Amino acid sequence: MIGVRDLPFWERPEIKELLIETLQHLSDDTYAFEFREYQQRAQNQQPYLNFGSDPDWPFHNVDRVIMFSGGLDSLAGVVETAASGANLVLVSHRPVAIQFKRQAALYEQIKKAFPTIKIIHVPVWVNKTETISKEFTQRTRSFLYSALGAIVASSVNAAGVRFFENGVVSLNFPVSGEVIGARASRTTHPKSLYDFARLYSLVLERDFKVDNPFIYKTKKEVLDMIVRHNQNELIRCSCSCAHQGLFASKLKWHCGSCSQCIDRRFAILAAGLLGYDDALDYKIDVFAGDREDGYQQNVAIGYVRHATELAKMSAEEIATRFNREISGAFQHCPDRWNAPRLLVDLHQRHAAAIQSVLANQVKANAGGIIDGTVAEKSLLALVLSRKHLVESWRRYANRIKEVLLRGIPTICQKEQPQNEPRLQEICDGLLQAASVDLDREYPYMKCGSSLTKPDWSHEELGLWIEAKYARKKEGLAKITDPIAADITKYGDSARRVLFVVYDPERLIIDEEGFRKPIMVRDTMDILILR
Repeated sequence: MIGVRDLPFWERPEIKELLIETLQHLSDDTYAFEFREYQQRAQNQQPYLNFGSDPDWPFHNVDRVIMFSGGLDSLAGVVETAASGANLVLVSHRPVAIQFKRQAALYEQIKKAFPTIKIIHVPVWVNKTETISKEFTQRTRSFLYSALGAIVASSVNAAGVRFFENGVVSLNFPVSGEVIGARASRTTHPKSLYDFARLYSLVLERDFKVDNPFIYKTKKEVLDMIVRHNQNELIRCSCSCAHQGLFASKLKWHCGSCSQCIDRRFAILAAGLLGYDDALDYKIDVFAGDREDGYQQNVAIGYVRHATELAKMSAEEIATRFNREISGAFQHCPDRWNAPRLLVDLHQRHAAAIQSVLANQVKANAGGIIDGTVAEKSLLALVLSRKHLVESWRRYANRIKEVLLRGIPTICQKEQPQNEPRLQEICDGLLQAASVDLDREYPYMKCGSSLTKPDWSHEELGLWIEAKYARKKEGLAKITDPIAADITKYGDSARRVLFVVYDPERLIIDEEGFRKPIMVRDTMDILILR
């Protein structure tokens, strides 16, 4: 239930439908809205934001309000706009105090760099309490962000809102299938910006634009724009880290472990701007620093693997592999009829830049690799051990398989489990003892008119685990029929599944034939234990 001041407007079917469509595209979640009349007392009611309508005010009638995060892409957009001679209205979302300080410091440096340009910064404090939810993906953050920009744009009579984000991030191709469904961010996706523009046009009752001029640029090319305008020094004041405020450090602005830090560091090196982005500014050295198991390693490996796979593909193969993503974006891009080719070219240039930087880093750190000063679990070490060629969910599945392969035969050597629930209890104990982080019997998935759930899951990787117990007195069909059903229902929902089959009586004679229907799917794997 949401309180609103203009209930008849928000109850209009086309408004609700467009609001739901916009948010569902951003997050892949399902939404329903119920509005009520806002009941707060008039004396306590917050007034609408209004900067005044003086036509002589330098910010009245600016072309676009610019969304200003303080990262490299938005900085390049500000530099490009200021260099054109246009006055700037910058809007920021500041969820944590430290992020605001960094945005404010960069804003001051931008003003010094362009003394003849009128620039105003509007930072808006918005945060959620820890009691609301444990949601961490922030998949709909750009809806909030763009809404703040639209409010300011309405107050200064701007034609619209402008995001500056490189096209690789905007399209956000699934990283080798690891970012799927609701975990795929579409914050500045062309369709998202198109939906924002439609919604805000209805709300403001006028034509309202929301766009991204960097849709065909890589991050390296974004940095080239800063260089072209001789504003390299501003790079030092920018911050790209997704974890701002989450680690305490007055000297290091970047964690070095998140995808944004990795992307920034690769782009800096690709653009030849090493002197403007000190490695000491990163809590973890992006290339040589030690990375924790799990998230930190998976993000780094996934980033490199995605670029490696793109580099191996022809333009036609990229277009085919990512047809769904390109088809969903090109019709909302500028020069739409050439957009598919331009988007493929964009990703080829991105992949080539990543490959070049990686090769140079291997050469530059050869001594440290040999003498061991490059950490064993660093990005470079992981690449040299070829782990970037294996998807993260498969590496995690392999870890599970290793734990169970070592433990189950030994524990069950003299006394076999009485039933499948007991087998699952033994597996659960082994996995917990090995610090394999899994959820038990979660989550539920709707299949037809019923609900189903896995024995274990790792939702961050989209991995489900099913344990089956083959027993002579029940016959092999007791497990083959459920496995066949799981292959269909899980496969249709693009679930990654590891089947663990305990077969102490060797009922499975033809292992290759048993594995085949599972292994033909690139989202499934199997372990047979005896």
